[in-house]
Amino acid sequence: MLGDSLTYRFDWRRAVPDKNIHNFGMDGDTTADVLARINRVIAFKPDKIFLQIGINDLFGIYCFSGNEEPRINAGLAEIARGHFTICQTLLREIPGCVLYICSLAPTACDFDLRDRINENIRTLNRMLAKTAEDTGSVYINLYDKLADAGGALGPGYGIDGVHLLPAAYAVWLETLLPYLREGEAAYNTR
Repeated sequence: MLGDSLTYRFDWRRAVPDKNIHNFGMDGDTTADVLARINRVIAFKPDKIFLQIGINDLFGIYCFSGNEEPRINAGLAEIARGHFTICQTLLREIPGCVLYICSLAPTACDFDLRDRINENIRTLNRMLAKTAEDTGSVYINLYDKLADAGGALGPGYGIDGVHLLPAAYAVWLETLLPYLREGEAAYNTR
């Protein structure tokens, strides 16, 4: 598991005790932070990597851009390039590893009066789906599973509009289980 605080704040190993899961999530991480510490992940030579990163990049761009759309659009491309570089590096350095790119989750931020953050998250998620396609990775859409009818983080899923509650992690885990178990002959998908 590789990512930011959303990854870090869940006990993946306890949730899936029959798997040897290492949690490389870090509070506050951005795509640049993941790239800076990627050798720690590579050293483990995992069979599968689940990457979920980007919300801190987006908040940084959003907060420091003065909400100017051209800077945000440029920033989204920059975040997607960071994902692409992470994917290329992992796949090159760990032959045979299967890489799963998890979408960003929706937010429910009170300060986002114009719903621009979730609009930009949806745009970035489309870019991440393309990155998955271009790198031979698997894209996992968590956004739709965690969003309410208006596209924000669903009720009961968030602590502060960004960080997740156990109900959201249950959805995330349920979504990942088939991928975690992929390749196991004994796994029953019923």
